[in-house]
Amino acid sequence: MKKNLKQIRNEKILSQQELANLSGISLRTIQRIEKNESKGSPYIIKSLCKALDIDPQTIYFDSDDLDENTSEQPQGTTALEPINKMKRNDCQKEIKYINFSALIVLLVPFANLVSVPVFYFLLKKKLDTNASTRTALKILSFQIIWSIATMLFMISTPLVILWFSSIPAIMLDIPMFVWIYWFMLFIHLITTFFISFQLNKKDHPVQFIPNLL
Repeated sequence: MKKNLKQIRNEKILSQQELANLSGISLRTIQRIEKNESKGSPYIIKSLCKALDIDPQTIYFDSDDLDENTSEQPQGTTALEPINKMKRNDCQKEIKYINFSALIVLLVPFANLVSVPVFYFLLKKKLDTNASTRTALKILSFQIIWSIATMLFMISTPLVILWFSSIPAIMLDIPMFVWIYWFMLFIHLITTFFISFQLNKKDHPVQFIPNLL
């Protein structure tokens, strides 16, 4: 159930001054919001929600909170949409860092199994929505799946040579397991950029990857 700022602040047992100190928002601004004299900017609401450790969706504003700019919004939009959009953009940026950290595998074999978990734990606190956390975990799951599959294919190299006896001799100048690793690197590279591209379009861009974590 949605509540106004004063209700949430009282539940957290915080005074207006304490909330001002925690959020960095002036006491006067908090007082005006609680008196329905102002709805606050997206930055202010985001700062207050972070200080209160709540989701912006849980705050409700009376209809008389809306200013002239709000009344011009298209039907079906809300005052919180700028906040939600800002929140999604912040999370997407962190997820992209996690995703692209896997590209170290192009330089060091299987280093993605280290870089992605490290970036995930460093940026975990900034993933302030469940959907963002699930996306990050699916990216980590992809690194595990890709690494296991790559190792299995490389181990099965003798079988590949046996099954494909017509492999050109020039290809055998380079060990077959190297060809397999290069092929898997290509798949990894394409998938990594595909995930990044989908992050710009969707909130849940990696539905095709099973979550192992």
